[in-house]
Amino acid sequence: MKSKTASVAAAAAAVVFTLLAGPAPAATAADEPLVGLTFDDGPSPQRTAFVLDVLRDKGVKATFFLQGSQAQAYPELVRRIKAEGHVIGNHSWDHPDFPTISQAEQRQQIDRTNEAIRAATGQAPRLMRFPFGNSTPYAVDYLRTVGMTGGILWRWHIGQPGDFECPGAAGVQKYVLDEAAPGAIILLHDAEDVLSCPASQWDYLPATIDALRARGYGFGVVAPSATANPLNEGSPAVVVAPAGQ
Repeated sequence: MKSKTASVAAAAAAVVFTLLAGPAPAATAADEPLVGLTFDDGPSPQRTAFVLDVLRDKGVKATFFLQGSQAQAYPELVRRIKAEGHVIGNHSWDHPDFPTISQAEQRQQIDRTNEAIRAATGQAPRLMRFPFGNSTPYAVDYLRTVGMTGGILWRWHIGQPGDFECPGAAGVQKYVLDEAAPGAIILLHDAEDVLSCPASQWDYLPATIDALRARGYGFGVVAPSATANPLNEGSPAVVVAPAGQ
């Protein structure tokens, strides 16, 4: 996610909520409480395939918020994300802080990313997570006009160091387990800052999936919601069971 200078609390306060045009997908019944693993900033040739391999081997679906520049550079990874049943969201073209750029630039960041994802998969995303979690009223309103939901944040109640801060495999696992709760959206990354972390940190992913299951959790994907979700910093989103499960 590059710099994390903006606090989640400030990001949440900046979000202006919007509803997706038409009804949101209904949550599918699940036998256990769900958490939603989300991966930002990719796809990257260094780590996205590894993440996808782990998710496939563990039978987990997740949500990937992609940068358009990365999606354009690595369309085969975008196609694999979709083909393996994961949800794809927009994370801007090249990760600017939206409150610092013009309205025209905000539109371009959204539109170029949608086009890159559509070119790779044949389908534009319905969700957007703003870089650093920082939305603007203009951008959220623009997303509504093109049938998208913006302002997808995450649960960050405990405040342990995230994966982008390179806390090591044990540290990332502790962060995820501390933030886990029924319906929690968990912020993770498969590109940018985490690429500079020690390679051993990636051991967190299979072990953390196992640890969450041992605590009784299943895994869902992010879907738009008609109401703000206080569990996830007021995001207009819920975690639902993946299609077909």
